[in-house]
Amino acid sequence: MPAVKSPTLNPEPLGPEQRSTIDDIAAIMRSAEYTVAMTGAGMSVESGIPPFRGADGLWTRYGTPPMDGFSQFRKDPVGWWNRRTNEKIDSHILELRDALTSAKPHAGHFALAGMERAGKLKSVITQNIDGLDEKAGLVNLIEIHGNRGKLRCLECGRRESLGDIVPLFAPGPCDECGGLVKFDTVMFGEPIPDDVMAAARAEIDRADCVLAIGTSATIRPASGLLWIAEAAGAKIVEINPTATKLTRLCEVSLRSTAGRALPALLNALT
Repeated sequence: MPAVKSPTLNPEPLGPEQRSTIDDIAAIMRSAEYTVAMTGAGMSVESGIPPFRGADGLWTRYGTPPMDGFSQFRKDPVGWWNRRTNEKIDSHILELRDALTSAKPHAGHFALAGMERAGKLKSVITQNIDGLDEKAGLVNLIEIHGNRGKLRCLECGRRESLGDIVPLFAPGPCDECGGLVKFDTVMFGEPIPDDVMAAARAEIDRADCVLAIGTSATIRPASGLLWIAEAAGAKIVEINPTATKLTRLCEVSLRSTAGRALPALLNALT
């Protein structure tokens, strides 16, 4: 997927206390040998993508989807795809699809890509399915919950980019192994793909600094990686507008959005 051209990174300035905290985070990253970022729904919200949970979340407004979605898919894949034609698709899926189609990376995404290019950030583990990190130019990216713009074979793990296409009918068997194909996004009741979980765990095991950005740190198993990193001695840095259950574990916690904080952090590092 080609990267989107980065805009000038000039978001609203931070206050003096926030700038001082940015300097503290930059100092931690300079002393670290291997910094990894984990991003959550807060990153997507800044690009206009509604969250699933919370006061204005999709599931709050439309109701939580069935917890056995993956089981339903496996029982009747063709029927599952047919129920998701425009005439029958769930309202929350329609709203999410429209938001994903129009969303663009924000300054925070581009700042992370800048940190990676500068060698200050080794990888990003994202819980988001929007593909915006890749569009911003991030290379060492682990999409732990999948990517809405891709298909994945359940047998061999082969992934195929859809581009702007929204499939309305069941895709054929995998070209590589003949296995069953679904959206890459992880459904309720579906385990995180083994290759993805192994890659995320390997990055966490190497990290001596982890940036937790825009995540409530409540969704397992992804959030558990942060506790694993902290228990292994990694310094945890939080960037989030509000306190979370992770805050008490953090070396530094900055109250800010990613779109404001990350460009400032990139400037402090470079």
